[in-house]
Amino acid sequence: MARQGVAGKAMPISVLVTAQQRKRFAGEAARRGLGVSSTMRALAIERIGELEREEQLDRARRWQLGQMRGVMARIDREGFREATEAQIDALFED
Repeated sequence: MARQGVAGKAMPISVLVTAQQRKRFAGEAARRGLGVSSTMRALAIERIGELEREEQLDRARRWQLGQMRGVMARIDREGFREATEAQIDALFED
C-alpha cells in the first residue's frame, strides 16, 4: 500500500530497473506520447486493474463450480427428472 503524505496525497515510489527495461519503458512511453514515469504509472495501474478483474473472474468460477457441485449432489440424492415441454413453456409465460 502506498504511503500517504499530507492531505492524503500519494508519495512517490522509486523502482530500480535495468537499462534494457528502461529502454522498453521509453519505447512504450514514446508510443503512448507520455513520459517514462507516467507510462510506468499507467502500466502499473492497468496491470492492477487486470489482476482485480482476474480475481473477480476466479471468484465467479469458484462460485459456479460450487453451484454445479451442489446440483450434482442433489441429482445423486434425488435422481433426475426430465421436464416436459409444457413445464418449460410455463416458465417463460408472462
